Amino acid sequence: MMFDELSESEQAKVRHVLNRLFEVNLLVRDKDREAYAIIRRHSQAFEAYFQFLGWELTVDERHECVFLHLPDGRLRRRLDREQTLWLLVLRLLYEEKRQGLSLADYPMVTLHEIRSKFETFRIEWVGRTALDKLIRLCAQFQLLEAMDEDHRADDARFKLYHTWMYVVQADEIAQLTERLERYDAAEEGGLLDEMDDTAPVD
Repeated sequence: MMFDELSESEQAKVRHVLNRLFEVNLLVRDKDREAYAIIRRHSQAFEAYFQFLGWELTVDERHECVFLHLPDGRLRRRLDREQTLWLLVLRLLYEEKRQGLSLADYPMVTLHEIRSKFETFRIEWVGRTALDKLIRLCAQFQLLEAMDEDHRADDARFKLYHTWMYVVQADEIAQLTERLERYDAAEEGGLLDEMDDTAPVD
């Protein structure tokens, strides 16, 4: 087997990382350095293991993140309308903010800027409880990190990780922007259903 030659302690670390990726299919080096190092150290074995199961593992060394998914789209999480719009707005902000930054820098955005983007597309702003859940969802999938204790304040800052590139591919942005512009309040789910359906969301 592909991991049989490893020591017991290393096998235990590998098992932990495998289970971690099945639970949450995005990983950022700066958030989990040990897991990222293990994946890089045994990248060929990880890729072979997931390929055997029909999954595709992307180890993006340029942006220091990892993405696991099923190419045929099975097991995608079905997002509700509020989650879909939130993720799309943040993805657009990520693309705008990362222009001109070095790879070592993460785009930063404030809650005021997020709210303003909602207003630009004439989307109703989320409630306080919904905001908390949406921030937790993004933090769980290592898409963002709240930089301030009061994340409901207009000047609250959020670090946007490069994993946003894998939530929506860059060539879909124009299409999704157009979709926002003609947004129908009755529409649900959609193109942002990229996260693995097996990962729990509190």
